[in-house]
Amino acid sequence: MIGTSRVGPLARQHWDAGARFLFTPAAPHPLAIFRVGTSALALLQIGMIWPSLLQLYGNFGFVQWAISEVGADTWLPSIGKLCLLLQPFRISSTACVHGVFAVYALSLVGLGLGWRTRPFAVAAWLTHTLTVNSGYISLYGVDTMIHICLFYCMWMPVSAAYSLDQWLRRRSASATVGASLGLRTLQLHLCIIYLNTGLAKMRGAQWWNGEAIWRALMQPQFAVFDCSFLARVPIVAMLACWIVMLIEVGYPFLIWPRRIRPVWVAATIALHLGIGVMMGLWMFSSMMILMTFSAFGFALLVKPHAERASS
Repeated sequence: MIGTSRVGPLARQHWDAGARFLFTPAAPHPLAIFRVGTSALALLQIGMIWPSLLQLYGNFGFVQWAISEVGADTWLPSIGKLCLLLQPFRISSTACVHGVFAVYALSLVGLGLGWRTRPFAVAAWLTHTLTVNSGYISLYGVDTMIHICLFYCMWMPVSAAYSLDQWLRRRSASATVGASLGLRTLQLHLCIIYLNTGLAKMRGAQWWNGEAIWRALMQPQFAVFDCSFLARVPIVAMLACWIVMLIEVGYPFLIWPRRIRPVWVAATIALHLGIGVMMGLWMFSSMMILMTFSAFGFALLVKPHAERASS
């Protein structure tokens, strides 16, 4: 047992280590990459869905507002509710849908440029909230991740580097405690995400026998290549499942040690590149790659701020 005389120093040691982990000033550049990448990918998504905007989000689209607005979550803000508020001003549902996405796109441009960053981040998050509560038929994982990233852009110091705000105010991109807290939040959130998804996979027998990979690659909506050969060599699908589980469950434990961090960052990026190539889910893959690169990968390519200052 640890003697009572050692409890105080041991607690102080852990407290100091936690304080250094959270409050040691960090360079803002990874968060700036995070801001620019999030804006660019969200704008790309708008460009991809714009030709089908009214079918996905309109009053008389694939899912009409008369159906989508009577569910259990009718209290959530949506484009349909906004249209009802604007009816006295004779604004049509079509104009309302296009208007919401136009404001969303303009907000993303301002956010990406880093001009009046916080107001544009708030506007982007609010308008994206309206879209995710309206277009149920088109939502999948990337929308959730974009929503999370836009929320982080509202309070993290994402404009402290590579932004018009920084240039106009003539401020140097110096290390700050705020950047450290933002970066640690993103890192810990990613660890929770990957651990949760990895453990969920481990609870399913289909991830141990390879069936999960087989089903994913053989579904018509995801089938980029003909992978029917896996039926003759099931060990390939089984090994692929095991590798995915290893990368995801190992992420929160093996991404932190400096020596093995490059390996795990590369493995995670390779995992999502594989998802993009084999299943065509490039938006989701790009979003996850951006988050891991911003949180852990950028520092591997660029010297930390403290090292640059001392060299």
